[in-house]
Amino acid sequence: MRYHPLFNVFTVLAVFALSFFSFASTAQAEGFATVGTTLTIDHLEPVSVGYISKVTIHLISSKGKPVENQAVELFVNGESVRRSRTDASGTLSINVRRDEVGTYTLLATFKGSKLPSLGSSKATAELMVMPAVVEVHTTPSLPNVKFSLDNQIFSSDGYGVARMEVKKAGNYHLKILPLENLDPDIQMNFSRWGDDIFQPGRDIKVPLDKPLQAGFEVSYLVNQTFVDLSDKPVDLSRITSVTLKGSNGTTYTFEDHQPHWLPAGRVIRLNNGLQETKILYSIISVVIDGSNVVSQAQQRYYVHPNDLWSVKLLLYSARFTAHDALFGFPVGSGVHVEYPDGDVQAFVFNSQKEHQSEGLARGIYRVTVTGAKGIAPPTPIALSRDQDVQLLVFSYLDIGVLAGIGLFLSLGLLLFGHPYLIRQTITLPSRAISGIRTFGPVLVKELHNKIIAFGSRIVFKKGNVRLDSSGDVIQDSTGVETIHSPIVDQAQYKQDISEVEIPDVLPDRSNDEMNDTAQQMPSPTVQTEILLLAPGPAVDVEAVTHSEITDIHVPNDEKPDSAQKVNNFGPKRPRRSRHKRKVESLV
Repeated sequence: MRYHPLFNVFTVLAVFALSFFSFASTAQAEGFATVGTTLTIDHLEPVSVGYISKVTIHLISSKGKPVENQAVELFVNGESVRRSRTDASGTLSINVRRDEVGTYTLLATFKGSKLPSLGSSKATAELMVMPAVVEVHTTPSLPNVKFSLDNQIFSSDGYGVARMEVKKAGNYHLKILPLENLDPDIQMNFSRWGDDIFQPGRDIKVPLDKPLQAGFEVSYLVNQTFVDLSDKPVDLSRITSVTLKGSNGTTYTFEDHQPHWLPAGRVIRLNNGLQETKILYSIISVVIDGSNVVSQAQQRYYVHPNDLWSVKLLLYSARFTAHDALFGFPVGSGVHVEYPDGDVQAFVFNSQKEHQSEGLARGIYRVTVTGAKGIAPPTPIALSRDQDVQLLVFSYLDIGVLAGIGLFLSLGLLLFGHPYLIRQTITLPSRAISGIRTFGPVLVKELHNKIIAFGSRIVFKKGNVRLDSSGDVIQDSTGVETIHSPIVDQAQYKQDISEVEIPDVLPDRSNDEMNDTAQQMPSPTVQTEILLLAPGPAVDVEAVTHSEITDIHVPNDEKPDSAQKVNNFGPKRPRRSRHKRKVESLV
């Protein structure tokens, strides 16, 4: 095999160069000695399971100077954890975390270096890993609250803090066990966790970043007592209902008189965690006899253990008396009081004619006086303070006096406007006596005329009249016989008619009556029929002339007027009615 001459030259030069550098390194190593080093680990504090322990290692030379930029490796129980270099101060830090409880051996090694020439070194230490603590704080601070962590039970102390040691890091299930009320005066109910979890059970990761918070609603047994404005106890049986309203917006209404459980506060979340806010309760109403006897929301209370609230009620007294409305003397025997709820009770006046009622609820009452002789209407009373109630009654005496005054005023006004009535009233007796004397005979004659008219209705019938020869029986065309007395002598009858005095003007008779009387005057033809009725011997009807009949009844100067009046009226009336009027006018 043949090589190029230049290749041989290059090979010789390379060998020469290598020899030169080998000689220089040996000379340098022989000129500098190796420097020793010291490796130390700072004291390690015990840590909890799952927490990081910071291991600090220092590397210095035998001359006391820090050695920088040198690799140091850390072993935990013989297992390499991390390799790192020192800084300018010869220090390095390595984080070590262990998830189980125990004591761990730490070994730090430095293998040395050639340039600079440093010797190797090592250091050991022990790391103690403690159990992790699961810590739960109750809000408010409650003792004996039990928790379960993977079936390991632990409870809170007197400060409301529950702690549980965990030997291994990882995920666990934490829950609140059913609450046991060891204290009979307190009740507890779970409300929420501090991280927006509202269920009693939850999952957690150990180790915890911070303690857990569990909020509870605590209730205490509260009792109430009721007193009036004079601090006197009020009978609980009178109270119908009690209504409370809390600052959290919840309203409670109780209708019995027993103690009740009321929440003392509520749990809310703030920036620094859970916090309990106390609930302020206000008395909204206390109902007695159908009326509210407290001012709304003016009495307020907080809830405390074994609490007793004293509630003041607006109860008043009233004194009832009854008097006459005009004269003021006492009347009545008692009162009926209608309460605001509609209940009515009767009370009797004492010897002083009064009645005193205590403990009346404020409201509207209706009071009626009993046993009063007169008018006693129900009187409404708005009771809002202690009152002296005076009831007024309109007695019969008051009614009579008022009626008399009214009548006197009415007559006075009437007589004042019409003074002539006084004179007429004074002269009334004398005018009455004179009227009786004047109208007495006329009234008697009028009565007689009515009797004759009644008889004429029996005698006369429809049809022609025929006289019997004896003058005892009159028979008309219908065949009805009527018994009648004999006709009187005509001369005697004329004399009787002439002696009848007809007054020119009758009292209290209107123009219409006068015209009617004139109309009723009998015509000559009709008078012929009337003469047949007069008592006396029988006469021939045809023998009675028209002139004789006219001379008997009316003067000659009045005949035209009477005839004219008769003819001026309408159609003829029934015959029977005409007979009646004829008899009356003849008399």
